[in-house]
Amino acid sequence: MADKPPEDSYISVVDEEPVFFELLKWDSSQSQKQQEPRSLEKAKSPEKMVTKSKEESDPFDLSDAAFLDMYRLSKDLARNLCEELKPVMPDSIKSIEFSVESKVLAALSFYATGKYQKSIGGRSDPSITQYFVATAVMQVTEAMNDPSIIKKYIHFPHLRNEREVIKNGFYMKYGIPNVVGCVDCVHVPIARPDEDQKKHFNKSYHSKKVQIISDSRQRIMSVCSEGGGSYSHDALLARHAVTVDLVSLNNSRDLCWLLGGPHYSQKPYLMAPVPKMTKKSSMSPEKYYTNLHAQAHSAVTETIKQLKARWKCLQATSNKQFDPPTVAKMVLACCVLHNICTEHGIPPVDMTQAEERLEAMKQRVANAPASRRQEHDQLGLQARAALIQRLWAERSITTDACPATKRRLAKKDRPPETHPVHHPEVHQHQMHDDPKRPRILMNNPYSIGVGMPPAWGHYPQH
Repeated sequence: MADKPPEDSYISVVDEEPVFFELLKWDSSQSQKQQEPRSLEKAKSPEKMVTKSKEESDPFDLSDAAFLDMYRLSKDLARNLCEELKPVMPDSIKSIEFSVESKVLAALSFYATGKYQKSIGGRSDPSITQYFVATAVMQVTEAMNDPSIIKKYIHFPHLRNEREVIKNGFYMKYGIPNVVGCVDCVHVPIARPDEDQKKHFNKSYHSKKVQIISDSRQRIMSVCSEGGGSYSHDALLARHAVTVDLVSLNNSRDLCWLLGGPHYSQKPYLMAPVPKMTKKSSMSPEKYYTNLHAQAHSAVTETIKQLKARWKCLQATSNKQFDPPTVAKMVLACCVLHNICTEHGIPPVDMTQAEERLEAMKQRVANAPASRRQEHDQLGLQARAALIQRLWAERSITTDACPATKRRLAKKDRPPETHPVHHPEVHQHQMHDDPKRPRILMNNPYSIGVGMPPAWGHYPQH
């Protein structure tokens, strides 16, 4: 069978270099003169590709508001954080090493959203993968748990002058003396652990039960993230080192108290609210103490709310793929970042209504209701009784000394206000001819003389 003749456009590989290739060479040489050639080595170099992508998507080129909304820190605070973490950042084993700034910003973005973002500065970057973000989160979290970083930003007052500053803050703001902090617990979801499942299960889901102690300015002074979700509030506080310090201080007659919620039992170093007190209860020393206690204890509840609103990775709707040790370290890292924001005046982030409602429901189902048979310490009950009487006595003295407290009384309980009578140099008939002048003398049979104020101004007149 005869072979098919070659077509006109067919070029044999056995022939010498045809004219067609010469034309292609001539065309390429002319194009090279007009525009700069593209280097194949530059296209194949991954390091240079990453550098170019970083320059195009530099997050520090964002506006201040956009940067704060994405990373929860200002640009200056982010740069300072990168400089602090460089000495303690673990070494990377990847062939392409990213800068510390890229890792820190990727971790901050994950802390703020609870999701892996495959972008830096809001622009897509092919070199930023989910594996890179996960690796950056682990490395930055490990660096922020360095003892030097933790001791710098989270510090419980051990010196007397430090305790006095915190005591004065609570007393000036809420009126309760000798308070060195407010304590409460919060649940942070985790992945189902391979071991100790019973320890981390809290009647609804697996979690870490985190104990937080804050001051009156919503600054975190102590964090314990090692407990499982099944632990009680008293069990976490009893095993913490702060308890030993408070017991020794109270034994040496240096009164220092923590304010705890209804889940805590009364101790000599912890003031709990009086049980069975409701809004409809009549005013009494115990009711007055409970009202002040609730106002002061709101400092730690507001602290936890700001912490979870700013760093959504701690919310109940975040990714539950981390093991318990990793979640415990992430909690400490977010608490460090919270104190950084608080000290530098970064405004708190508000939770959406849906997030706040879901978070409250998750915390409610995770915590068992307060036990009605709590074992209270007798010395603690005596200390609380003495505090109740002191607060009630100070209230009575303040009410008698400060007339401004009459505004807080109910309208039906307020005494009628008496207007002071001046002594202008006017004639007697001018005083009676003025229709707008209050006739105090006609309604006061106890006054002696003309133009004198009533003898008992704080009592209702007869």
